[in-house]
Amino acid sequence: MSLQNKTVVITGATGALGSEVVKAFHNEGAHIFALVRAVDKLNEIKQSFAGTKNEIVPVETDVTDFNSVDKAFSRILSSRGKVDCLLNIAGGFRGGKSIADTPVDDWKFMLDLNLSSVFYASKITMGIMAGHGGGKIVNVAAMSIFDIKPKRAAYIVAKAGVAALTQALAVEGKAFNIQVNAIAPSTILSEANVKDMPDADHSTWVTPARIAETMVFLCSDAADDITGTVIKMPGRM
Repeated sequence: MSLQNKTVVITGATGALGSEVVKAFHNEGAHIFALVRAVDKLNEIKQSFAGTKNEIVPVETDVTDFNSVDKAFSRILSSRGKVDCLLNIAGGFRGGKSIADTPVDDWKFMLDLNLSSVFYASKITMGIMAGHGGGKIVNVAAMSIFDIKPKRAAYIVAKAGVAALTQALAVEGKAFNIQVNAIAPSTILSEANVKDMPDADHSTWVTPARIAETMVFLCSDAADDITGTVIKMPGRM
């Protein structure tokens, strides 16, 4: 499943999942552009790849701002001329309150970070890919959209929107050889999540490495016939 010299754009590349995805795609020979807020954090990840052929290029970007995302893709196009794969990983959780008590700012923040960011990057990428023979887009939804729990409405609505947007993109992308899929993980095994939930059975959580492997597959030629799918990754939960 080599992705040798493919141009891959990754949002949220410095997080627990994003950093594993960067490593996995780099190991497959991809040329990576990482849309990040904190360039310094990405540089720490890059140190383990010192001396390798393909670059990991940081592009300072606010993924919740369309103009910022548009400028980032302009820079990528001027450097590489096309985008083969887009991985929309940027996201986060803010919850713990009932709908009645959810601050409007929290609602907007969840939608901007988890859903609007995917729309902005995908909107631009679809246009690029349509003019260059196609490509792959992989988004991140969440298992929680299939099992609604209280006090996380904004997050669930945003991630459900990602799943719906994935299917809409896939339908429109068929005419241009663009495959669009999403992964819906359960709780991801990360230091932050372990700290937040110390009493949980961490052995049942899905690992970033497993998710990264699945993303590599979905961006490979082996997945040319897969589109519009939301793949559940519940781990052992």
